Amino acid sequence: MNIILVAIDTLRADHLGCYGYAKGTSPNIDRLAEDGAVFENCFAVGIPTHPAYTTIMTGMHPLIHRIVCHAGNVNLSPTITMLPEYLSKHGYVTIAVDNLATAERIARAGWFARGYRYYFSTGGITVISQGVKINAEVVNKTAFEALELALKKGGDKGFFMFIHYWDPHAPYLPPRRYLGKFYNGDPSKGDVEDRLGKTLWGRLLLNGWIGELVRSGIRDKSYIDASYDAEIAYVDERIGEMLTRIDELGLTDDTVIVLTADHGEGLGEHEIYYDHHGLYEWDVKVPLIIRYPSRIPKSVRIKAMVSHMDIMPTLLEIAGVQISEKVSGNSLLSLLDGEWSGYSMLCMVENTRMTKRALRTEEWKLIETLRPDIYGKPAGYIELYDLKKDPMETKNIADLNEDLALQLLGRMEKLYRFITGGVNDPLVEQEISLPVK
Repeated sequence: MNIILVAIDTLRADHLGCYGYAKGTSPNIDRLAEDGAVFENCFAVGIPTHPAYTTIMTGMHPLIHRIVCHAGNVNLSPTITMLPEYLSKHGYVTIAVDNLATAERIARAGWFARGYRYYFSTGGITVISQGVKINAEVVNKTAFEALELALKKGGDKGFFMFIHYWDPHAPYLPPRRYLGKFYNGDPSKGDVEDRLGKTLWGRLLLNGWIGELVRSGIRDKSYIDASYDAEIAYVDERIGEMLTRIDELGLTDDTVIVLTADHGEGLGEHEIYYDHHGLYEWDVKVPLIIRYPSRIPKSVRIKAMVSHMDIMPTLLEIAGVQISEKVSGNSLLSLLDGEWSGYSMLCMVENTRMTKRALRTEEWKLIETLRPDIYGKPAGYIELYDLKKDPMETKNIADLNEDLALQLLGRMEKLYRFITGGVNDPLVEQEISLPVK
């Protein structure tokens, strides 16, 4: 089987139709979901971009591979094998349409190019190149050329291709015709400037791209939120073009397609606007869709908790490659076969804008602030949310449930120490990489 791994940066699962969103952002992704399996509870165990993609490509928890910061000072150890390295050694032609290795501080993220026979950089500094967003049309043009190359070079077992789209990432710059599908109000009426002026992070945005919007006369938060949805609709259309091209090349029946995201995006929840810090559900719950025509029936929905760690071992099993004992995750095929029931709890971390860790169970979310954060929470601050009664995490009930909070804190500490081996904690050893000042 050929394998195509599609990543849409900064894509909230709950803004896709196949995850219950009713605004029509994602008809093509929804059709892909209907043809395969939707994992309803997939989580990023490390955010934002560099930690998440390193976890996807190594199958390891960030506390093990130690990339816990975006644009940090730590490189991935050369002793850790990346997914394309495994596949290349086993006969796959490996191709990336991406810019993680070439875009930003290359010496600090060069590991993202490891294992690829061909690495097609889409250019730019992560998202913005000379003020222009690297959009999905640019990505598709390169990806279509890469598909042709993959067919010509065809390895013993076919090809593996990683395609990275950036469109939902801030700043939101959708073509106007997409925005009109989601917004018909008066953009000059609103209080977005007052909202953002209340926090350090918000004031930083007002000095940047949001400030430019405000100066152009846009005051309505709903306009900005609609722009995020419009970006999703735009990239969804490009995904549709990609799926059509795969069909035209006769690859559909012989190609596994995996679609996911590195993290979500805050749209004002907990006063976090238009970024991806915070270990809340809108940020760490990511889409995961797998279409595997000969193996996975159509319209399968999986409720068990899974994570980014499971993508690599799943693809290795599909490729017939033995899974390393160093890998933290599990093959999702074993979940579909009833041999595994998913995780009972997951530990999540961040260390880019803030230093936090969280425990997620089916019912509870516990978040611990390890360094004073940019919203006034001191080190040691605990948040506890009842996800059954309060799925949007609106009410911190830690003070009302001290015994439960302490119990979950103990469980998180036990799991944390198990993962790290009790030594060399990267959240302690590494400073915040992109502090807000």
